[in-house]
Amino acid sequence: MTLLVHDVTLTYPDGDGRLTALDSVGLEVPPGTLTAVIGPSGSGKSSLLAVAATLVTPDSGRVVVAGTDVTGLGPAEKAALRREKIGIVFQQPNLLASLTAAEQLQVMTHLSGGPTRAVRRRALELLDAVGLADKADKRPHQL
Repeated sequence: MTLLVHDVTLTYPDGDGRLTALDSVGLEVPPGTLTAVIGPSGSGKSSLLAVAATLVTPDSGRVVVAGTDVTGLGPAEKAALRREKIGIVFQQPNLLASLTAAEQLQVMTHLSGGPTRAVRRRALELLDAVGLADKADKRPHQL
């Protein structure tokens, strides 16, 4: 899946004016590659990732995710694209306190009406792969 960010500018309100977070930024991430976004605090790293993940709409420019130009997509279409094509790991944990570790991994398939038995099995496989199989039925505060 290729990610293309082309000539993106993003500003935020700042008192009577606007603060430019991204100024004509471009980025291309080919499929199968690992890309690190580094820079000092306030340099626009989080803003760039929020735009690339379709969480924030830029003032101008284009974002193409897996061949889909997200520029004209509405909120529901962006949500569907994130559900199907984009994985996001936030700086702060966003686990649902009432769900177990295995259930956390099953949420998206459950929301889309997918088969639960196979998904439960896959969730357990994933937890096992990272050494957490014995924690499958624990809630976030117990991990």
